[in-house]
Amino acid sequence: MLSARELKFLSFLALLALMGLVGGAFALRSRQRRTTPLSLAQAAYARWIAHPDDLGASTNYYHCLARLVKWLDALPVARRAEACRDAGLVVEMDPMEEIGLSRFTVADKVPLYRLMRCHTRSGIGVPVVAWRQNDGSDRWDSLRPPEGIFAPATAVLAREDAGRWTLRFLSPCSRETVIVEGRTYALAANFSAPIAKLVRRAAALRRSAFRGMLDPSVIVRREKLYVMQRYDPKRIPLLMVHGLMSTPVSFANLTNDLLADPVIHSRYQIWHYHYPTGTPLLQNAAVLRRILKQTLSEIDPPGRDFATNHLVVLGHSMGGIMAHTLISDSGYKLWDSVITARPEAFRCDVKTGRALNAVFLFERENRIRRAILISVPHRGSPIAGNWIGSLGQRLYRADRELQEAFWTLVENHLDQINPFFSRPLKEGKLSAIHTLSANSPVLMALAETPPAIPFHSIIGQINVGPRQTGHDGVVAYSSSHLDGAESEAIVRFGHETFLHPDAVTEIKRILHEHLRSL
Repeated sequence: MLSARELKFLSFLALLALMGLVGGAFALRSRQRRTTPLSLAQAAYARWIAHPDDLGASTNYYHCLARLVKWLDALPVARRAEACRDAGLVVEMDPMEEIGLSRFTVADKVPLYRLMRCHTRSGIGVPVVAWRQNDGSDRWDSLRPPEGIFAPATAVLAREDAGRWTLRFLSPCSRETVIVEGRTYALAANFSAPIAKLVRRAAALRRSAFRGMLDPSVIVRREKLYVMQRYDPKRIPLLMVHGLMSTPVSFANLTNDLLADPVIHSRYQIWHYHYPTGTPLLQNAAVLRRILKQTLSEIDPPGRDFATNHLVVLGHSMGGIMAHTLISDSGYKLWDSVITARPEAFRCDVKTGRALNAVFLFERENRIRRAILISVPHRGSPIAGNWIGSLGQRLYRADRELQEAFWTLVENHLDQINPFFSRPLKEGKLSAIHTLSANSPVLMALAETPPAIPFHSIIGQINVGPRQTGHDGVVAYSSSHLDGAESEAIVRFGHETFLHPDAVTEIKRILHEHLRSL
């Protein structure tokens, strides 16, 4: 049994141990308070500067800097200035291609989603996606994707004079290098992450493609031309028009690959046209022509900008036929293939007459200077007439507004309309599928209407043998070929030819060639 003195001594030891635990807890909490994302990044920066060739030091600096970016992004925008001032941090941003960017997502945390290639540049810094909601804060926001505004940026930490620290977001599009404490380093970049983030947010639009083909009246979005980058009056717009059962999201990979080319990125700007693809082909083409004119007028009312007078159009599949109407003069070829009487002798109400004139009578858009036509069924596709096309026709639901616009023809002029159009018009089944048939007289008439500007054909071929007997699984070479092309490239791939690297290379070649011709 312990004596009173021994018990007193043990109690004293227990008290010391308890005091040690409490003191340790306070010390740990104090260290945790001092170990902030900024202090970790500062320590990692100092180690990297001391050992710039040490892989471990540079990797640790990257991760600590990424943590600092996440800390900043998590702060409410209204509190950032105060929080950064309290932490002893200054935040600066290069002039970017976009304005008002206030959110920052570390690029390697953005899934590539549907992108097949990731275009990056090795170097110093943390590539991020700088972004904001499309909140109408910029004059061009009404023409931009509603999913948000995104741009590549690269975060670097800088130690300034008097112990000041600056977190800088640099533009990798305008900078290839960065100077850190007197030494020049390549600036890291991820050019694909902003596109991947946009594509992920546009998933609902992508999923609407099938429904937009079968029931255009319930499409998620109506027709619209989207300016994908903030409008620049000095850059050439490259207008992309997608095909049947598709949306602008189908061009995500092509957009990603083209913008990774420094010359194309600096000289071109990407525009995407979206439309419900089930609407009859020439009606969709007429709406495209109208919306393009409206958008150009909205962007540049005086019409003096270099950009609005030097467009290049790229059309895939049915989008290529629509593009064909932008670069040619119809005369009466298309009208005569459908209606037996010329406009002056065709008696109909004013509303129907205007609709018919808009569809069948048009002049080329002279602000378009070159066209790229990819896997285009100029003379139709056999699929439109087989069991797949027949099934689509049965499921198709016409846009009521469009049906009403042409109902006068059904009531009063069926005998003057080509039977190829009059029967489905009467049944409410005049669709894009039907109008893409190889038996369509209006397609044959348009195929014989030569483009009035330089154009290029890119044609897919999946079968072996000469090009003349080739096809891409949907469209035969004999339908895709158009006389007068400045170049015609055969790509060993299916109907989505623009996804193949050889097609991307050819498109780049054409765009570079176009620059040399200016």
